[in-house]
Amino acid sequence: MEQVLHNLWVLFIAIGSWIVNRLIGKIDALEKDKADAQGTKETERTVFKLLHDLDRRVDNVKHTLVAREEYKSDISALHVRINDLEQRKADKIKNIRTHPSKGQNGET
Repeated sequence: MEQVLHNLWVLFIAIGSWIVNRLIGKIDALEKDKADAQGTKETERTVFKLLHDLDRRVDNVKHTLVAREEYKSDISALHVRINDLEQRKADKIKNIRTHPSKGQNGET
């Protein structure tokens, strides 16, 4: 009986170590492929440059339903309005009061 338990324990350890080795290999592969911050910033700059070029080309074509200048002014007006609303809401909130919670299901 002891020999059977010993063989089962050895089999369990062997399978467990195999699983752990596979997991460690996958984690190492993930960390190796992780992007560094500098590469991400560089990619972001490239995307913004391409977006700016695309925006400039659309301005040059002038083939849209709404004039680009009108669209840009509408977007700018929306940003100004959102910022104004945010500031007014922040001015209205002076303090936040909390009430002690009642028991479960609203019971006191």
